[in-house]
Amino acid sequence: MNNSIIIGVDTGNRCIKTASQAFISGLKESNKEMPFKHGILHYNRKYFMLSQRRISYLQDKTESDEYFVLTLFAIAKEIDKRNIDTSKTVHIVLGVGLPPSHLPRLKSRFKNYFSNRGHIAFDYNGKDYQIEIDDVMVFSQGYAAIYMDFSKIRLFDRSYIIDIGGYTTDVISLNRGEMDPDFCQSLDIGLIQLYNKISWTVRDKYGHAPTEDQIDTMIKTGKELSKKTPILPIISQEAELYISDLIRKLTEYEIDLNFSKGIFVGGGSERFRPWIEQMDSVTEPYFISNIYANAQGYEALSRALLNMNGGC
Repeated sequence: MNNSIIIGVDTGNRCIKTASQAFISGLKESNKEMPFKHGILHYNRKYFMLSQRRISYLQDKTESDEYFVLTLFAIAKEIDKRNIDTSKTVHIVLGVGLPPSHLPRLKSRFKNYFSNRGHIAFDYNGKDYQIEIDDVMVFSQGYAAIYMDFSKIRLFDRSYIIDIGGYTTDVISLNRGEMDPDFCQSLDIGLIQLYNKISWTVRDKYGHAPTEDQIDTMIKTGKELSKKTPILPIISQEAELYISDLIRKLTEYEIDLNFSKGIFVGGGSERFRPWIEQMDSVTEPYFISNIYANAQGYEALSRALLNMNGGC
């Protein structure tokens, strides 16, 4: 594997992220060739393009080939970003992750899902790619995201990683930066449920509602999309209720963020930073605002393991 490149892919329920790229976990499939090449990935006699409408939630992403195809998009984008020569086969060590509570049950299945595919040929944007996935390393989501900040986080006596994702919020307990194996939880509370609640509330009031992507844009920019239908007050109200509910659920697990450090990671945490910072029950939260942190962590951890084992 000395000639392999390491690519980390964060296969989220709402977004796919690499060390430098992010896109919605949405996919359209066709058996017919498209009249254009841009944005089209041709693999296994089928044609795929990314969609702003995310695919249905899958706790076990190995149930279909959708996340494998999404990962091919991610790999192609990362290869192009790094200007890697595609005239010959690109050998890849793939770093991926799972929610911490899913690791014992799904780690082997997720590793096998990407492994043993042999020589993989596809084209993207009209360009040919030949890849081989030489190894797959599966890590804990959230914990990988703190890799770059570990020197600071290890100084906290007691802390909790809180990774707000699409369908779940993953919580990991740390003692001076070391994971506590007795506490790793995935709470069924995520961005998608909140966005659905906002959509229903807006539809009840106005008779129509913005898309999930439009809601996300308004939260990110703080700007209304339409002067006739002011939605930001509804968003703010629902976001405050959402964060309050999240903190209440953490309290049920005896997690007190007044006395322990809350380490908020992921795009969801960054979206709701203003509301988190306003919570009286959260003292000086620590934010990792880099939305690519998990994927970058997968790469760094993969590289460290390979160096320990004398690999690339």
